[in-house]
Amino acid sequence: MRLLVVVLLLALAALSFTFGLRLGYVTLTPTYMFNATGENKYTFRVYDQQQQVGVRGSCKVSSGKATFRLTDPKGTQIAGQVCPQGQWGLNVLGSGDAGNYILTIDLEKFSGIIDVEEARK
Repeated sequence: MRLLVVVLLLALAALSFTFGLRLGYVTLTPTYMFNATGENKYTFRVYDQQQQVGVRGSCKVSSGKATFRLTDPKGTQIAGQVCPQGQWGLNVLGSGDAGNYILTIDLEKFSGIIDVEEARK
């Protein structure tokens, strides 16, 4: 049993130094992250022309930074915001043609909390 605990702690330490730790799902619950690095993508389907879509919420950053980018169905960035150290409100919305809009979150050694929800108008 002790060996299992040691192995789990070593695996947890290895993950935190390579990919970081993430607890939660960004668009559903507040997500707590420690030393998170990488890219997350979320797709939003829009059926009507000029319907606004994106995310609203906040990010509280202890260290690192998170960059939010929203691209339209053609692949053009239509909205974006960067969360450096501190506490920030997020409002990443865009509109255009019907199709799939992609929210990309780039994390660079990010430690903090991201709390966003999908927003549509």
